[in-house]
Amino acid sequence: MRVIKYFFEEPTLLDLDDGAEEGTGDDSSLDRLLRQHKHYRGYLAASDLESGQIGGSSLDDNAAAEALSLVLGGPIWFSNRVPGQQEIALQLLTDHEQIVSALATMASNAVMILDFKTDHRVDEDVVAELTKDQDRKRGLKMISKLLDAGCTVVFPEPAHMGHDWSVFSAQPRARQMQDALERAPDDCRCFVVPYVKARGEHRFYFEQYDIEQFAEYEVK
Repeated sequence: MRVIKYFFEEPTLLDLDDGAEEGTGDDSSLDRLLRQHKHYRGYLAASDLESGQIGGSSLDDNAAAEALSLVLGGPIWFSNRVPGQQEIALQLLTDHEQIVSALATMASNAVMILDFKTDHRVDEDVVAELTKDQDRKRGLKMISKLLDAGCTVVFPEPAHMGHDWSVFSAQPRARQMQDALERAPDDCRCFVVPYVKARGEHRFYFEQYDIEQFAEYEVK
């Protein structure tokens, strides 16, 4: 049996205080809180309980990537930048199978950008900023600008085997993900869970300990 799970924060608060000193970690100021914008964030992961594989991209048939592709649609700008590589190579993916394959094989510094408003080429400086390292905190301001413009941004996240996916979006995605997971293969149990409920290893990896822990959030 395989498990596909989507944790969501809707809305999530991204710290966009341009005047703050980087790395201070001071979120207690009322003014700072009032300047936070509301966006949407999700995390898609998967595991195979029989083989022991843990990672969204580790499923043999790319069932998790397939669900995410259905949610994203397209066209999508994709940069599969390898760590340490300076050149920015951008592809515009329009075919569903292309998008599934790209999601399943993302390098650790890759990024996908889905723009709801325009089909113009994504600025390479933006891609360079997003893919220079995997520190999401340093990229939050650029991510927030893209979200303010109506985009969705997808990053790979390291997993035990392969990778999972972080999804930052200008619009809620949990309902769409639930609809997509209804089409998952019969041997998959799928869950859409509020992230606030899943903090801590035993809850995030609930299928390894007690798969019925989030039965109320299972996609039927």
